[in-house]
Formats: sequence, C-alpha cells, structure tokens
Amino acid sequence: MKILFMGTAAAEGVPALFCQCSHCRYAWEHGGKEIRGRCGAMIDGRLKLDFGPDSYAHMLKYHLDYLSMRALLITHGHEDHLTPTELGYRMEGFGHFPPDDVPLTVYGNEHVGELVKPFLNPHLAYSRIRPFETQEIDGYQVTALEAVHYIDPHSDQYPVELDGKTFYRTEEALFYLVEKAGKSILYAHDTDEFTPNDMQFLAGRKIDLISMDCTNGTWDCDYYGHMGINDNLRMRKKLLENGAADEHTIFVVNHFSHNGLASYEEMQKRLPGFIVSYDGLEISI
Repeated sequence: MKILFMGTAAAEGVPALFCQCSHCRYAWEHGGKEIRGRCGAMIDGRLKLDFGPDSYAHMLKYHLDYLSMRALLITHGHEDHLTPTELGYRMEGFGHFPPDDVPLTVYGNEHVGELVKPFLNPHLAYSRIRPFETQEIDGYQVTALEAVHYIDPHSDQYPVELDGKTFYRTEEALFYLVEKAGKSILYAHDTDEFTPNDMQFLAGRKIDLISMDCTNGTWDCDYYGHMGINDNLRMRKKLLENGAADEHTIFVVNHFSHNGLASYEEMQKRLPGFIVSYDGLEISI
C-alpha cells in the first residue's frame, strides 16, 4: 500500500488564513515543507481519507484521478474534513461518467450521512460505518475506531473513555485502520490519545504505518480532542508495549495547527522515532 499525505494542516492552514503570528510569518518566508494545506490523504489512489476544502487543489497539485476513487473515509463532520457541497459535483452535468461508472461511496458516521444526503445521486452513495466495525471496501478491510474528538460539555451522547474520564461528543467521530494483503495503515486524526477500547482492538496487530494527530504541537496542555508532541511520544510507547506496533512500524505525525507549531526541522528533532509529515509526503509499505 501507498499513502500520500496531500494536506497536513488543521482547519486554518499554515500559514493560517488570517494570521501574522511568528510561525505564519516563518512559513511565508521559508516556504517548502513549512506550507501546509488542510488535511487529507489518499491510499493507492483508491481510498481518500477526508474530503476538505483543499481537495480540488490537491487533485491538481498531485495529478489525481478522483473519478477512480472508490471510497471516501470521513473521520467527522468538521468543515476542514468534509466539504459536502463539493460532492454535489459528482453528478451528471457537472461531470460526465462512463456507462459502467461505480458510485463513489462516502463512509462515515450518522452526522456525515446527514451532511451528504442532499447530494446523493446515482453517482454518489453513503454508507454508515460504526466503531469497531470492519467493512470490505474495494478489496481493503476498513475498520472504524472511536476518536476522542468533537467533545461537547452540553452533550449526553456518544460517550468515550480516556484517562478514567467519560467524555461526550456531538457526533461519533472516527479514525480508520486500513488493511490489505497483510499490510496495514492506521490514520488517527482528529483524536486525542486512544481509548481503552481502541487499544484493546489494536493490541498485537503490529501495524505497518501509524499516523497520529499533532494539532497541539509543542503546546503541552490539558486540552482534550487533539494530541501534541508529548502525547505522540507517550502513545508511541503504549502502542509498542501492547504489540499494536513493533520495531518495523513507521510512525508519522500529521494535522498541524500554527498554534504550537515549530519549524519542520525543530519538530523533527523533538519527535524522535517519528516522520514529521509535509504536504506531498508519500510512503509505501
């Protein structure tokens, strides 16, 4: 399998859309790996992970054939991970399709289904996927796991456990394990550290590539819903200890906010054992 990290920033991008902080100025001045579009990735040109506002730009930048995509794996309904109006263009008139066209299927939680419902047509379908449910998708085994994200103190739905606490979410945020022919990729964005249920499910799997959220960057805080470098280092240790990973596992960090972000070189120094992702990074396993 091959994964292409198309965009590696959080919602505001790097440099951020409306910002002149020190890191955004640094990104403008240095360019290259410091410039990050909104998050999204592609596996083998077939499965796209999230479909945010930079998806069209990514198609052009990486010369991708979106008509050949078989599935969109959507983590949650935040606007930087799903721009449903763009999916409305996968219909006759906006696009022209071969007679044997197979509908592009959007996989996600119930809220994702509500967001894409107005745009469903013979060329676009939706399928709900639930935590710890594995579906066969275009020859891949795709399992959704529970993400600690979209936390709302006013919600009484979608509970998840972390650090002995129960958190409630506005929607059932997910992340994904993708497996094929003995190879596996875990794409864990947006989420805090993994729940006990996640860790139990992943134990002993010796995953080939694990990509973790690093939105908080160098900011060491008590915020729940994303990870930073200290969380990443701690999670790597836990995953190695329970056999979800081993000495051959490739660890990647992804999904960066300009808040708490250091230069690419500095982030790489602070995250031994990890590859710091950048827009255009491609890894084969």
